[in-house]
Order: sequence, then C-alpha cells, then structure tokens
Amino acid sequence: MSFELFKKVFFTLILIALGGAALSYIFIYHVHGRGVSAKDGWLFDIQGYHQGIRESKLTEKPLFLYLRRQACQRCIAFEYDYLNNPQIKRMLEDYVKVQVNIDTDRTHERFADQFNLNTYPSLFVMFDPEHHVSSYLVLEMNQIWVAQDTLQKGNFMPLSEASFSLSVTRATILARKTANMEESSGETPP
Repeated sequence: MSFELFKKVFFTLILIALGGAALSYIFIYHVHGRGVSAKDGWLFDIQGYHQGIRESKLTEKPLFLYLRRQACQRCIAFEYDYLNNPQIKRMLEDYVKVQVNIDTDRTHERFADQFNLNTYPSLFVMFDPEHHVSSYLVLEMNQIWVAQDTLQKGNFMPLSEASFSLSVTRATILARKTANMEESSGETPP
C-alpha cells in the first residue's frame, strides 16, 4: 500500500470516528433521557398547542405550556432535573402538556411573542388562549414565583420539587379564576 493511500484511509477513519463521537455526544447529552416525550403525554409545537387547547376544553384539564429554545442549556437541565422527575411527572398527569421550540422558524417566534417572554424556559398554565398565567421561572437565580391571591402578590422561592409543584398549582388556580371571571363578567382580575 502506498503512503498516499495509507494517509487517505487513515484520515477518513479519523473523520468517521470524530463524527461518531460527535453524534454520540449529541445523543447522550441532548436527546437520550433529557427532553420531554410524547409517551408521557406531551404534545409538540404550534399544532400541538392548538390540539392541546381543544383537549383542555374537552377534558377541563388545564394546559401546561412549556416554551423553550432548541440549544438552551438551561432548558435541557430543567427537563432533566424537573420535567423528567417522577414526582413532577405524576403531578403533570393532571395537565394537557405542550412543548414549543420557539426557534424552529419565524412562525414559532411570532407565536412566542404573544407571551412577552423574558427568559427561557418559560412556563404557562391556561384554560383558554386569552388567559395564560406564568409561573415566572428564573433559572439563572434558581428561583420560581409562587403567587398568592393574585399574580402580583407572592414570592420567589428557591426552585425545588415542592416549590415547582406549588407554583404550578397556584398558577392553575389563578388561570381558572381568570378564565371564569372573563366568562362570567367580561372583566379580568387585577
């Protein structure tokens, strides 16, 4: 075998090995065991959102909307630490769950604009599209907002399974109250 042929084969094998290593890294750290799954009842993207709204109205379950960016490391960690946590998965069984990757295309970005997002990931609870309530998750500070009687009254708490559950529960109560007030009187709460 000539030296030139040996170099070509050697470099080709090196490139194949590097490509395999890169794909393994992507699978292990960004796909396998991290993201949310349809087998856990999640719906995806804008089409899933509209399907989720219909399902929410039919079942009277609240819609849990999770907005994220594709390569957001905080989103990936949040999914791994919280959304794939068995206790939180059980709690979210009472919700119609939708995940939207807002950086899929311009349509998804425009969809996300209606929620006035400040950070990712962002979480909302709603019974209809006009009345969404945010849980104000602030992962940079490892905090989550727990509302009291209104969304304006409450406190940030250290993010944990308990505070996450409490925040989502309080957001659900406020979303139900907001949707019912609008239906009954045409008013929105403060």
